[in-house]
Amino acid sequence: MRLACLLVVAVLAATACSVEPPAGDGLADEGVQAEPAATDDRSSTEAPDPSPPPPDPGTFIAVAAGFWHTCAIRSDGGIECWGVNRSGLLDAPEGVFKAISAGPGHNCAIRVDGSIECWGEKFPGMADAPEGMFIAVAAGARYTCALRDDGDVDCWGGSDAELVTPPGGHFTAVAAGHRHACVLRDGGTVLCWGANEEGQAERRAERFSDIAAGADHTCGIRLDGTVECWGSNYLAKSGAPGGTFTMLAAGVDHTCAVSTGGTAECWGSDAYGATPAPDAQFQTVTAAADHSCGLRTDGTIQCWGRRFVAGAEPPGEQFASLAAGGNHTCGLRRDGAVECWGTDLVGQMEPPGGRFNTMATGNYFACGLRPGGTIECWGFDRFGVLDVPDGTFQTVTASVGHACALRHDGTVECWGSNSHGQTDAPAGAYAAISAGSSHNCGIRLDTGEAECWGNPHERRLDPPAGPFIAIAAGDSHTCALWRTGDAHCWGSNSYGQLIAPDSEFIAVSSGVHSCGLQKGGRVECWGTDEAPSAGQFTSIEVGQGYTCGLRPDGTVECWGTLRAPPEGVTYTG
Repeated sequence: MRLACLLVVAVLAATACSVEPPAGDGLADEGVQAEPAATDDRSSTEAPDPSPPPPDPGTFIAVAAGFWHTCAIRSDGGIECWGVNRSGLLDAPEGVFKAISAGPGHNCAIRVDGSIECWGEKFPGMADAPEGMFIAVAAGARYTCALRDDGDVDCWGGSDAELVTPPGGHFTAVAAGHRHACVLRDGGTVLCWGANEEGQAERRAERFSDIAAGADHTCGIRLDGTVECWGSNYLAKSGAPGGTFTMLAAGVDHTCAVSTGGTAECWGSDAYGATPAPDAQFQTVTAAADHSCGLRTDGTIQCWGRRFVAGAEPPGEQFASLAAGGNHTCGLRRDGAVECWGTDLVGQMEPPGGRFNTMATGNYFACGLRPGGTIECWGFDRFGVLDVPDGTFQTVTASVGHACALRHDGTVECWGSNSHGQTDAPAGAYAAISAGSSHNCGIRLDTGEAECWGNPHERRLDPPAGPFIAIAAGDSHTCALWRTGDAHCWGSNSYGQLIAPDSEFIAVSSGVHSCGLQKGGRVECWGTDEAPSAGQFTSIEVGQGYTCGLRPDGTVECWGTLRAPPEGVTYTG
């Protein structure tokens, strides 16, 4: 059993171990030096200073990925967080820490004295960490479990009494999933409790050296180093690869592990490119909703998949319309030219010349509709997303690795990634369509009812009754406007993104959160605790952790809670 490992705890799940900070991190007495060497008339040489040099500010000892944020412990024991600052998720406490876990809505870390501190979303019991000394912590969905130094497990938070009542006994590891948790006994047997609708909490006969719990699946490393997963196999997230591994971490719909050779391997959902791990040597890995990160052997962090970075810093020009999403934002100037800003890893901010009537941004790519009705896309051609279908269209929408367009007869055509059936557009005529991260929704031309296709997770394909006049598909939810202007949303409500305000809107936009534009030009947002800018807008676009609005004079103003990664963290496109 790995008791002295360097631990990474992933979103919704991961096992955590005690991490001893390296020397020179401020834990030892500072400024301590050896006594000067004895001197005589022949020598005045002093003994060398035995204190080690301070740690590199761009190196880390642990990393933990949450839904739309990531936190890491620096080599000096301090915590850095980046991504979307919902509910203060990025506002880490001061001090020196040795282990950390990132959940979907809150984080917890262990100080060097063994005490636990949590921050982020305020739910009942979240901050009520028990007293004592702990060596591992795992943050789940609105609850936390931690392993004491004597092997006992404590859980707190949440509203499920069974979930926060761990079994008695002494254990060597703990993992927190969405609604289930697991522990490892000293002999390697695994014991899970909580939700078991997909078999994720079933008792196993095998013995394991490491355990990780995802949203509705569980994975463990057997004593021979091979991996076994059980529970939901949606998107093949329980289809562990061959080979031998030393540690693993489970996200929502994918899992990552470090091989005995030090390389990383991930399997399951490839949303935003979260599973193709880069070629590098890693100590540990962590898996989240749509991104993964690894702590490299040199102490730097490399992440892959979804990133929350720039896109909210527009140029001071005038535009006719906006499109936000992916990792960048584009504006359509009044002369029909497109200008983009944000992150340009693979040419997604380099639109072709000429005029466009409208545009749409996906992750690592964008598409524009020419005046003649043809579509042209640019950026990263993953999944063949730049291979636009022939013919003419009236509008185009884009998201994670796929795009859809509406022909003049109202029929829908989609192309690109079909990992969740999102490009299998239903027959019939539509008045409007919108692409989400792994699902799409449209408004039927004849009835005004909403219809969705693609990823069914969290009821995102179950719209309420219409009729509707506007629709906006986001990451894991969708919002639509009734003819009265009322907003109705369905799908995931992890951050309150379904709780639309009682107001009359003329337009709506969705991403991780949603915003609506009122008749008078005022903006209201929900699913985020960031207040929108005051004043009048003519259109609104929700990006990844930020929102941009178009003022009546054509200028763009953006706001949000994005925080860029610190020095020592890189992303692979």
